[in-house]
Amino acid sequence: MINFGDLMEGIGLLISWKMPLAIFSGMLLGLIIGVIPGMTAALGLAIILPLTLSLDALTALILMTSVYTGSLTGGGILAILINTPGTPGAVATTLDGYPMTRKGLHNEALGLQIASSVIGGFLSYLVLLFAIEPMTWLALKFGSSEMLALTIFVIVFIGILQGKYLSRAIFAGVFGILVSNIGTSVSTGVARGTFGFAELEDGVPLIICIIGMFAIPELLSLVNRKSISDEDVQKKHNIQDLFKGIFKAIKKVKIWLTGSIVGIFVGVLPAAGAAIASLSSYSLAKKFSKNKENFGKGEPDGVVAAESANNASEGGSMAILLSLGIPGSASTAVILGGFMLHGLVPGGGLFRDNGPLVYGLIVGNLLQMIFLGFFAAFIAFYVGKIVKVKSYLLVPLLIILMSIGSFAYRNLIFDVYILFIFGIIGWYLKKFDFTPLSFMIGLFLGRQIDEDIERVIILFSDNPLKVFESTITLTITILTILSLIYYFFFKIKNGNKKN
Repeated sequence: MINFGDLMEGIGLLISWKMPLAIFSGMLLGLIIGVIPGMTAALGLAIILPLTLSLDALTALILMTSVYTGSLTGGGILAILINTPGTPGAVATTLDGYPMTRKGLHNEALGLQIASSVIGGFLSYLVLLFAIEPMTWLALKFGSSEMLALTIFVIVFIGILQGKYLSRAIFAGVFGILVSNIGTSVSTGVARGTFGFAELEDGVPLIICIIGMFAIPELLSLVNRKSISDEDVQKKHNIQDLFKGIFKAIKKVKIWLTGSIVGIFVGVLPAAGAAIASLSSYSLAKKFSKNKENFGKGEPDGVVAAESANNASEGGSMAILLSLGIPGSASTAVILGGFMLHGLVPGGGLFRDNGPLVYGLIVGNLLQMIFLGFFAAFIAFYVGKIVKVKSYLLVPLLIILMSIGSFAYRNLIFDVYILFIFGIIGWYLKKFDFTPLSFMIGLFLGRQIDEDIERVIILFSDNPLKVFESTITLTITILTILSLIYYFFFKIKNGNKKN
């Protein structure tokens, strides 16, 4: 329950000229980071971390979470305009956001994305304010066997919903898991799949893989067109369409409410993150939509579902960070460093000893979401003019920027090679219906799966059936089996109808 005394004291801490300045500068930096290919929120947070030493704890944390919030939304802007997810969480946004851009509806798509991001983020922090204890309890229930079962379920479920061929979708997911485990094993310290390249010992850089998978194939297809928007459907670049998208998103209550619930739930789970949240929400929206055949062709519901879950996952990940001190991503790991830099240790003691600060941080993040709408609309409108730039200028410029961003990530030319290798892989997967989304899920969760399998083997090697003593593991396993039965039943039924 809320401690109203601490809540009012926390609101009092926010009444300072420093707070609007911290929110403004952090949000602006985050949005800029999100729209630059190769830049990540973690990198931006790491840059400003030393600067927070001169600030008080609450102002420093508000600044860092503003950067985090802005980057999540900025990544979606890039995904819509040039089919390049600026952050992992924006992968699902490309599926319908970019097709809308191709139709000349980029401003409307940006409006949908901004409104959904604001709503999802606001709801997640509102839930965090009232229900942080139940959220923490839920997170603690997910151990190694539960996370392993959940990951397998997500790969199968998205494969069923997204792919033409389940076998190819599962193959793509397993391939993603194998790629993610390239590098030094955490448990054994042995290098795996590096082929002697020292640059791969730390693993394959996730953000570079994402950019390569989605951007390079699209840039290759853009060579044959005059600009991003098809010439016969180009429209004037006006702000009315942006507001049209915003109002349209607000009316889609069922979609953004479901997306926010999925985002909060997935965000609470350790190592799941915004990417899994947005992909799961998108798949659910497609499954229960009356216009499911329009998904992937520029369906507004797809953008709303993906972006509401993307930003809603932020509140979930902050819940697990504040209550247990467990960072769910590289970005929240840097934010954890910000806590410790100011002598604060997240966990049960944080609420007991610094209740007003925690409530101040949560309320501050609610205010951020209101500011986010104005800043994102301004940035998106002017960045949106990129759709009218001629392809012969845009393609080489973007390839150069992506190459520079990939090199800057670790100062290695090897990462530029990885960018183009994954571009070729992405083109192949898309052409032959191998479901790139399943590959990305395997890539996101592969390391976690590897660690979970090792823990499960150690814990249950004497009797593997003990795994199913966990109600959550058993339930998720049954759901996976039922999903497969459902898929094969309807496949056989449809096959008989054709015959």
